[in-house]
Amino acid sequence: MLARIVSALGAQPTDTILEIGPGKGALTGLLLEAGLRVEAIEVDPTMVEHLETTWPPGTSALRVHCQDVLEADLTHWGTVTVAGNLPYYITSPILRRLFQMGASLRRAVLLMQLEVAERLVAKPGSRDYGFLSVLTQMHAKPELLFRVPPGAFHIPPKVQSAVVRLNPHRETPSVDEHFVEFVGNCFAQKRKMLRNNLKGHFAATSLDGLPEGKLRAEQLSLEELRGLWERLRRLDGSDTGTTAI
Repeated sequence: MLARIVSALGAQPTDTILEIGPGKGALTGLLLEAGLRVEAIEVDPTMVEHLETTWPPGTSALRVHCQDVLEADLTHWGTVTVAGNLPYYITSPILRRLFQMGASLRRAVLLMQLEVAERLVAKPGSRDYGFLSVLTQMHAKPELLFRVPPGAFHIPPKVQSAVVRLNPHRETPSVDEHFVEFVGNCFAQKRKMLRNNLKGHFAATSLDGLPEGKLRAEQLSLEELRGLWERLRRLDGSDTGTTAI
């Protein structure tokens, strides 16, 4: 499984790998064996000590940084390819930090809980499609590469896992954070109609008569949501797209 992750990175010897949460270094070792330079972010001082004992500073292409990934400057090392095993409870915040890297993110190959992986690649109208699906797909093309069974881990978890590859869009302009906020409002209460979720953010006169008003956000694609946002901005006479911002 680890070898497949290394292969999925598609990294060249000149690339820098930013590894999130290396732990005891199971993946780190294979990255180093592949001749890659690794900048590892690890929040646990005990794990940092273990890594630096295994690969003493200055003796390998590994540098370990004892930091919280949610607070670290992920653009510090220039353009990087990201690898990591993402804890379930902070998967979404980490993904948002990666998307904020812009052109510094070449690619990401991430191990995560299967439930989250399925949300990243979900299509409109499916049960798993939601805000995280749209957020991911407006920044990158997500691919669910393969599942990882509990038995693949030293201490088997009680959930299934999967490896996802994210290839950032290069041909599109930077994402407008006001649009991200709008999408969040659309999915605020997933089972509600869009008209109800957007009340308080746009004038009622702007929402009245919209053909999408009686639909739920999960029924609209990224481009359809973008089109709705642009029409509402024009109707509402707003530069930001929502009165809540």
